[in-house]
Amino acid sequence: MERRNSVEARLFAPFRHLERMGYRLRLWEDEALAVVDVPGPSDDAFDVDGNCHVWSIVKVVGAAMHFAHNCPLDERGRSFLDYGKLTDGLYTFMASSSFDFARSMYDPDVSKWPLKVNVQLGYIGKSSTNFVSNVVVPSSGEILVRNINQLVAIDKETRKPTPFPSWWKEKHGEKAVRKEPLIIQKLSKPDNAHTYTLRVSWSETDMYNHVNWASYVVYSIDALHHGIKEGKLKGMDKEVVKKGIQRMRMAYFGECVEGDQLTVYFWEVEDQPRTVYFDIEKFGVSVFQNTLTYHQ
Repeated sequence: MERRNSVEARLFAPFRHLERMGYRLRLWEDEALAVVDVPGPSDDAFDVDGNCHVWSIVKVVGAAMHFAHNCPLDERGRSFLDYGKLTDGLYTFMASSSFDFARSMYDPDVSKWPLKVNVQLGYIGKSSTNFVSNVVVPSSGEILVRNINQLVAIDKETRKPTPFPSWWKEKHGEKAVRKEPLIIQKLSKPDNAHTYTLRVSWSETDMYNHVNWASYVVYSIDALHHGIKEGKLKGMDKEVVKKGIQRMRMAYFGECVEGDQLTVYFWEVEDQPRTVYFDIEKFGVSVFQNTLTYHQ
């Protein structure tokens, strides 16, 4: 019980911290759409080419989703889509995630301060659900980033997938905007895949002491730049990278902690231009896969 209270205290702290940073939550009248006002990326979120690091965008979306799900709507502590009540009885595990980035995300003339993140329910299945988030420029309504996160319900005692309670599906099912799960096919790693090795640092972990979901994106892109520097990739170079990522498709299979040694396998496919595939393994077992496609 003491450990659970400690975890809950750490979960609560980021919500208050975000509120002090200027995060604000507004809901549409039917409470089907949460609009989170966010300050935008920090000044260290940009690379040498002036592009916003993709993992910084992932963190902004993740923080907005966390705020939308945990910010109380009233004095009774209600939350958006009753997410707080739902997760009293179960955990959710990230199974897959997709990001689509508009060219304007990399346009320095398009302001990134402040931003809005619109969060909606995408789909409810038996034991999986997804949420759709759009990062929007408030002044123009332009969508910079589209994100879908697929979550699996996990029983707190057995740590195995469990069905969502019927009350949640009945109450909120009609608010779903996708009506289908996010399915990302598992990649088949070729024998000639290149490798990049690393050891997980404490700074790359989250409040559960597991590797943060954005850290896997860092590992992928670090491996990509390693491959470019070493001349291991034929279709990727610094000029392609400057144009920014167009699509990112991720699948999560396991968890990693501080001190784990990981091997990032990466490769290209001949008829897939500007695209690199990644498979991250721990002890020879895949824990994460990613596909990055860059803008033309």
